[in-house]
Amino acid sequence: MQRFWSYDIRKNNYIPTDSEPFSTFPTIVDAKNMKVWCRACHRWENIIAFSQNVLKTECKKLYAGPFTPDNSEFSYGFDVSRKDNIFNVHIKSQVVATDYRRLLENQFEVNLNKKKLYKNGKETCEREEISGVLCKEITDQIIDAMGEEYKNQFGIKPSVASSLKGFSLVLGYMLCPFNINFFIICQHWGLNPYDADFTSLSSGDTPNAENEMFACLGIRPSKSVRKLYQKFPQGIISYAAAKDLGITDVNLLMKSANPKWYAFFKYYMISCNNGDIRYAVQEPLKHFAQDMLAITNEKTLWNSLDRTVNYLVDESVQNLYITDGMQMYIGCSEQLTEREKKEILSEGFNKYTHDFLLRRNNELAEERRRDREAAFWQKEKDTNVTFDLEKQFLDLEYKAGPNFKKNSEGDMVPVSDEERYCFFVAKDSYTLKVIGSEMSNCVGWGYKEAVKERRATIVYAMHQGKYKICIEVTPEFTIRQAFGPHNSHLRDEAFEAYSEWCKEKHIERRNAFSVHVAPR
Repeated sequence: MQRFWSYDIRKNNYIPTDSEPFSTFPTIVDAKNMKVWCRACHRWENIIAFSQNVLKTECKKLYAGPFTPDNSEFSYGFDVSRKDNIFNVHIKSQVVATDYRRLLENQFEVNLNKKKLYKNGKETCEREEISGVLCKEITDQIIDAMGEEYKNQFGIKPSVASSLKGFSLVLGYMLCPFNINFFIICQHWGLNPYDADFTSLSSGDTPNAENEMFACLGIRPSKSVRKLYQKFPQGIISYAAAKDLGITDVNLLMKSANPKWYAFFKYYMISCNNGDIRYAVQEPLKHFAQDMLAITNEKTLWNSLDRTVNYLVDESVQNLYITDGMQMYIGCSEQLTEREKKEILSEGFNKYTHDFLLRRNNELAEERRRDREAAFWQKEKDTNVTFDLEKQFLDLEYKAGPNFKKNSEGDMVPVSDEERYCFFVAKDSYTLKVIGSEMSNCVGWGYKEAVKERRATIVYAMHQGKYKICIEVTPEFTIRQAFGPHNSHLRDEAFEAYSEWCKEKHIERRNAFSVHVAPR
């Protein structure tokens, strides 16, 4: 291999040289807006012509390549040497900007024995560290040298068909020669390619490594799929995930191989290597797809998913609306009508469907709560214990307040029980449970045995359909305690009704707690 390489302006590539390369003066261009930074005028000028690696500016100046974007790094020369199975590549480059230029030097070591790449003595595999710093000519020669080593080892020289370039291609080929494109999937996943995870996912150094990866993802590798994998390696994950959802139309599957779908599946949906990698909405999304394929076709489902993906990449839409919506769908899908499912399908997962599914889930949660409550009370009824109460305690029931009142016409009419404080005696354990539940006190769970053994009698009062007073009466007909809801003190109408009850039933209040004394 030739030791020195430098950029040749006329050929617009790198060629071998006999001596150490010298720095160049790249031309800074804005390709999007067809502008060039004019070093003579110190300003951006329009490009009016381009021919044979030379462009002409609107101010009539001529500039040759290399052409680079503003504030970018350009490698102008290489010093390459090899000792046994170690390549050393000394790269000379410069940071190019409109207002400054800075020279850089980096030393890379490709160690075939350890299958590692070093930059300035430090092990590296990061994209930003190795992308775009090695020219194609040197890359091809290093790959060719490695290929001969693999041929001696496996009897076959692995072919190179990849969108990878430079050291990314060298490292991918060195780590997994029969499936080098998996290296870019490894990078996008954030895996360290030197870890065991990379080796297991990429199937290792075997002539069937690429086919094994396709089989692992459940993909039949047709010619079009292989081309897709070579051009956009990480897109194969989207292909596999879309196939996992139940989409079989190859034309639709091929559409999944683009950056937005990969970003979606990478964070939410990936299942690879026998399902070891799983993400938050994988199962809900599969559930959604299966539901929809039962009522529509693959293309309609695809369009719905595509709308969802567009919402996810839209920065103005919060991702939680989409992901939470998917999670909620699986919770209420069985209760949705076909019309409701088709409306979600039409919308995709967005804020509208999120809010709709939230309402439905809340309704279902309330229904389940009522069902649990009904089941609980039914169980309480089934295990109800009736108390054997003496007549004198049963006689404690009473209706406080006047029996009659004047109506709007001045006539005396009966007062309904709902308008009065009606005192009842708890005759069974079920009633104690209801009192405890409605008034938030301990009567429901703490007094069953006391009443059953006749150590206490519970009297309660209702007013306008609500539980207002709870009283514990001792066997001696004194009051141990009397409270309102949440063990609150009796006041106003409740206290007056309680006082009337005590008077009518000849209950002595002198042994009662201070709560029975009217507030001052």
